Amino acid sequence: MDADLPAARYEGLRVVVVDAGHGGGDPGALGLRGVREKNVALRIARAIAELLEREPNFEVYLTRDDDTFVPIWDRGDLATAWKGDRPAVFISIHANSFPSRRSARGFETYFLAEARNDHERRVSAIENAPLSAGGQSVDPEAEPDLGFILRELKALDHQHWSAMLAEMVQGEMAKFHPGPNRGVKQGVLAVLTNALMPSVLVEVGYLSNEDEGPLLGQPTFQDEAARSIARAVVRFFERYPPGSGTGGPGDGA
Repeated sequence: MDADLPAARYEGLRVVVVDAGHGGGDPGALGLRGVREKNVALRIARAIAELLEREPNFEVYLTRDDDTFVPIWDRGDLATAWKGDRPAVFISIHANSFPSRRSARGFETYFLAEARNDHERRVSAIENAPLSAGGQSVDPEAEPDLGFILRELKALDHQHWSAMLAEMVQGEMAKFHPGPNRGVKQGVLAVLTNALMPSVLVEVGYLSNEDEGPLLGQPTFQDEAARSIARAVVRFFERYPPGSGTGGPGDGA
């Protein structure tokens, strides 16, 4: 191909897979007033899907659409199967908790990479805990294939694009969330491991905080969070359109 010719722009659908954390017998974190993480995550995930389904160029999937539990490793597998050879992103919705430090509050977004500090390791351990219910390892770092997966993600540049997507989510959330903005984090999160595409896990706030916990249970907050995350996804594909020749997600996928 002549190097001077412009790259052919991708005109097909962008796939967005939205994952509501936990579910079924796994409630996730429990708030001070009975707010359950699994319910917060599901309502936000549904709202994100509804918003993005209105966009002309998106095909949207939910890993769960009711109060059921989907095995953690299966969620990324589903996303990769739905993606096929199309450009896609994977968004997993969660809420944080730190009962021994109830002053903790704010929002943060993770992408898949080795945890760098105790906080990132603590959050990764909490979100990976449901693996133990099925008799699976709760430490994905012990998985023999993880090093290979991380190397593959780097080779495919998915880590880079995941970090960029995480930055956009944080930027949009900061426009409405009382905060603080805890920034982009990284961790070995099982739910992201098998999703071979730009993938992030969003912690929308702390259920253990006496002020923020009840806020997370309010439909108005959940709707704002959904709008923010949906805007970030739209912006991501607008800034880095597949087939633009910029090396963005979907180029050579």
